[in-house]
Amino acid sequence: PDAVGLGLFSATGVHLSWMAGQPPLVAILMGVITGSFGGVLRDLICNEIPTLFRDHRPYAICAAAGGATYAAATLLQAPAGVAIAACALVTTGLRILALQLDWRLPPTEPG
Repeated sequence: PDAVGLGLFSATGVHLSWMAGQPPLVAILMGVITGSFGGVLRDLICNEIPTLFRDHRPYAICAAAGGATYAAATLLQAPAGVAIAACALVTTGLRILALQLDWRLPPTEPG
């Protein structure tokens, strides 16, 4: 469910930003922010440490890849529904792969 939520919220964020006339990079970043911090708010409401902060598996990177897919599809003049679906599917699929295959980013060292 988390991967699906990330995909849907990222797609919504990038689409709304794109429709507001933002450049592609800004639209992609808005999709990343919408998807990522939606999950943070969900975890905070559930009184849990946000997954984004405690898990070293890709989260925001998946949303960025989905946003880039939306931008590419839109620049290739795909219908909006196709671009939104592609963004959601790429984001969700990458997140599921990251969870299933236990892909991890290197932890940052303090100091």
